[in-house]
Amino acid sequence: MDIGSMFRATTHAGKVELATPKELCDVVFVYTAMHHQTFVSLFRDILSTPTAPFHEYHVAKKIRERLAEFKHVTLDEDAYGNLIARYRRGNKKSRLAFAAHMDHPGWVKFRGKNEFLGGVPKDRLDTHPVEWFGDFGMWKLKPFELKNGIVHSRVCDDLVGCAAILAMFAELEADEAEATVYGIFTRAEEVGFNGAVELAKAWPLPNGVSFVSLETSAARGGTEQGAGPVIRVGDRMSVFDDAITAELIDAATDAKIPHQRALLDGGACEATAMNLYGIPAAGISVILGNYHNCPPKKGIAEENIAIDDAKNLVKLITATTVQMASRKASESSKAQMKKRLEKRVRDHRKYDRAAKKHWS
Repeated sequence: MDIGSMFRATTHAGKVELATPKELCDVVFVYTAMHHQTFVSLFRDILSTPTAPFHEYHVAKKIRERLAEFKHVTLDEDAYGNLIARYRRGNKKSRLAFAAHMDHPGWVKFRGKNEFLGGVPKDRLDTHPVEWFGDFGMWKLKPFELKNGIVHSRVCDDLVGCAAILAMFAELEADEAEATVYGIFTRAEEVGFNGAVELAKAWPLPNGVSFVSLETSAARGGTEQGAGPVIRVGDRMSVFDDAITAELIDAATDAKIPHQRALLDGGACEATAMNLYGIPAAGISVILGNYHNCPPKKGIAEENIAIDDAKNLVKLITATTVQMASRKASESSKAQMKKRLEKRVRDHRKYDRAAKKHWS
């Protein structure tokens, strides 16, 4: 069966209907798009929360409060302080863990001095006022503003990913989706994937669960802000798992979700760390303006993303979760691709047989 027939997408009354074919399952999942104001309210709440490397406790508190609203979501915390949430309804096997980090480059008080942690050029560090929140500080910028479809915030990277995971859980709850999926919120990514490394070394999730990094990234490889989330081929340090990447691409294509595909090599993400420790991993990014609060030429300013890219990110991870829950591992995107290739070989054998006489 062609993987293209697995989902059909029909937009009407704010809904995208995703129908699983009869060969696999009789369940029809209806994706109900979150109301615009509800979506914006969620993102405003999370993105407005102050954070810095090793000082993610305010964000963690917000996430815990939001997760407590979901009947089918449980929450654990590992020894390092990474939050591990699980949505489970029914008995579907878990296949994916979507992850985002809770920190952002910022100032910290350490041994009587103010130090900056994160990737920002040194010549910009003293060019903008700092707002302090106890033992850490952030650039004094707008916490959140939505204008002409663009979100401007002192921190999009990576609270956008955190908010997207929360929105996915909300969608799955609202649609009573039978699936099992993890949402992971990591610490101290900006200084070397600290939280992700500690998570990978202990890896508390079941065998067969793959890791998908949700990020905000500078445009590379012809990608554009507003053209949909980018399914990443890899980052500056590694190439990502092709099997998971295929699932993401198929889910986006079948549900007609705007998306892009590219190698975003302007930086590295937690998928690289996971792959190094033997955890299959892939990545998705929303294109980010003013990466790490750095406008193209000089100074410090709010980061920015297209709100539609964030919405389509949530649609993509929700659709991928439901698609993978609806079928067996033997019916994976790569398995379907292999079947299509083998069918093509069979269909063309007659031409090979006809040409044999010229090869003797």
